[in-house]
Amino acid sequence: MSALATEGVALAALWRLLSLGFESPTDETIAEVETLADTLLEAGGPAELEDVLLELARSGREELSADHAWLFGGTVRISPYEGSYELDPIRQGRQMADVAAFYRAFGAEAEGPTADRPDFVGCELEFLSFLELRRLVALENEEDGAELVDEIESSFLVDHAGRWLPTFFAAVVDEATAAPFFRALAELGLGVVEAELERRSLDPAPLPKRRARTSVEGDAFDCGAGMPASRA
Repeated sequence: MSALATEGVALAALWRLLSLGFESPTDETIAEVETLADTLLEAGGPAELEDVLLELARSGREELSADHAWLFGGTVRISPYEGSYELDPIRQGRQMADVAAFYRAFGAEAEGPTADRPDFVGCELEFLSFLELRRLVALENEEDGAELVDEIESSFLVDHAGRWLPTFFAAVVDEATAAPFFRALAELGLGVVEAELERRSLDPAPLPKRRARTSVEGDAFDCGAGMPASRA
């Protein structure tokens, strides 16, 4: 495998790790995150992986689930949906439809590791992993289409993921002082997405930090994990 292909595999694995990490934790997702982080770190991956592994080792599934619910559940301290960072309600719907159109173009569904809205952070990260693997398969098999997939990756970053993920990751870093695994994960994500935008010479128009919540926010939800007493 060429050096460029190896770098592509690592990037796909990083997108996958981040996708799984921001899902509601299960034993299966936790195990895969740990395996991916170990493998990537041994292969010379980002130093932030060390903190991800350290905080994962310190936390049990129940604690991770409670932290996830505290950050992203209930009244939604940090929204994990791209549309929530759009101020115009009409544009919110258009953005969600456009994300879904990207998925349909490749016969994909808005699933990520688990089904959710198409603009959910896990779904968009999983799609980036899928695209990178699709590009690598075309390259390795010397098939047509690798360049087109690469262009679509850039388009998806410019139109969607690259616009709001830096804002989302930065918000998690700021908010998650009491949820260290997710803070470490967000620091990793911020570095990965910024490095990829720089590598591709992309400069997406950033979406602003999410506006203050109101009692009628449409993206509030209950995931059933409850809130740690120390954070109530």
